[in-house]
Amino acid sequence: MKKFPSALTIINEAINKNPNADLNQLHASTYELMKKYRAIYYEKKIEEFLHRHTIARLSEDIKQKLKRELLRGPIVIDNVEYSNFMEEAARRISQTFQSTTGNLSELCVEKELIDKGLRKGFHYVKRTDHTDITVFHPNLSNPVVNKHRIEVKSMKIRERGTRGLKFDGDSMIGFFNQPSEFTDENIDLIDKHCKELGGFCYIPLETFSEINNKLHGKRFKPNTDFASDVKRFVMKGAI
Repeated sequence: MKKFPSALTIINEAINKNPNADLNQLHASTYELMKKYRAIYYEKKIEEFLHRHTIARLSEDIKQKLKRELLRGPIVIDNVEYSNFMEEAARRISQTFQSTTGNLSELCVEKELIDKGLRKGFHYVKRTDHTDITVFHPNLSNPVVNKHRIEVKSMKIRERGTRGLKFDGDSMIGFFNQPSEFTDENIDLIDKHCKELGGFCYIPLETFSEINNKLHGKRFKPNTDFASDVKRFVMKGAI
């Protein structure tokens, strides 16, 4: 593997593997594929290292011990956790992994829109208005349109998630797998913003169910409702 596969390559592989996967199953599958390709990348780099002229003189037993140590993990350096020594030593692939994670989250969400019959460049566009996806009512060919901006997040919300929604989105959808991130403060901030702009925060059903007791009357929904809501906006101008 000369380079890390693109987000499009990975999502197509995941779709071919399970064409009937729902939104969250598809995203989970792409994440597992990314981890697989990351492991392949590190192993390839180690194999190249072990076959250098000086290293090649070592016994196979020592080579295998070196390989195991380089792949052993996780490790923590300067309070940052890495999957293994190779990840700490190869920050470029780590940054690529993070970037690809974001791109795959967008592609998973976009597939939901396409499956609902929406068309890029007609019903929605990407990466405009400082947001990830912007959808239009009724469509871009109409001289007067309403628009709704959508922030797409991966598995962690963190402070930048609420901050990004405040400035760059009317709704937010993500694959958040840590319910503890949804503190009362975060929930109230997101709810207030979504109410003002007619949007919702869409989260995985498992996370939604775990924090459901905090969400009564709040603008939160399972992310499996997202595509139907967006199509309703396209048809009627409101979610």
